[in-house]
Amino acid sequence: MQTSTLATALTIIISTAIVLCLSIAIIYFLFLYQRKRFRHQQELIEIREAFNQTLLQSKLAIQEQTLDHISKELHANFSHLVSLININLSEILPQSPVEQRENIIETKSLAKQLMSELKALSANLNTDHIIHIGFVKALDNELSRLAKTKKYEVIIAKTGEEYRMLPEHEIILFRLCQEVLNNVVKYAKASKVTTSLTFTPEQFALTIADDGSGFNVEEALKLIGEKQSTGLLNIRKRAALINAEFNIASREGEGTLVSINIPHPEILKSLVI
Repeated sequence: MQTSTLATALTIIISTAIVLCLSIAIIYFLFLYQRKRFRHQQELIEIREAFNQTLLQSKLAIQEQTLDHISKELHANFSHLVSLININLSEILPQSPVEQRENIIETKSLAKQLMSELKALSANLNTDHIIHIGFVKALDNELSRLAKTKKYEVIIAKTGEEYRMLPEHEIILFRLCQEVLNNVVKYAKASKVTTSLTFTPEQFALTIADDGSGFNVEEALKLIGEKQSTGLLNIRKRAALINAEFNIASREGEGTLVSINIPHPEILKSLVI
């Protein structure tokens, strides 16, 4: 009897152990499966992000090539035509009646102004020129062009010891600023544009503020698909491409503040490594 009870108990213990082992094995394999599945999903996300980043970089490279081409065309062809117009006006001036000379002189002045604007525009479209003079000088030139329209009060403030960023980052940052300023001109209905540049050992901080009509940022992001407008998304993507923190604060009737923070170039190099 004792032998039978002992055998039954032993059978129960062994069965329980087997069931327990099977349960642990099943749980372990389920855990491995979930872990593998999670890792696979993470890899897919990383691949998708890498593809989107590569695609954006390709788009930006094509854009820069196009802008360089336009820059060279402006400098070579349009500037040449304006020069010929100016030469012709100079030849016509001595032979013209006195009452027409004032108009011709004014036209010569406008042609000279047009030449200056074409050269400035050509320079701001040329990637090599921007890399040569640096982001800060390129932004100064862009803001000066904005001030020359006499439609805006332009204020620039700089803090800290200025330093250069990575060349490709300066190009992307400058194009980003051009897009922000373009939005100010097209939509803001502003009269003042205030730009602040702050250089610290940790990061470079840039803000562009206007006193325009402002807008609802969340609503604008929601309506991007409906309006088929990607300007705001493009700005965010460009900022992400250079590891920049991008924020935009705006309210209707209260203007807009755009802030961009980029880690110091040395910190970025260590992140890449």
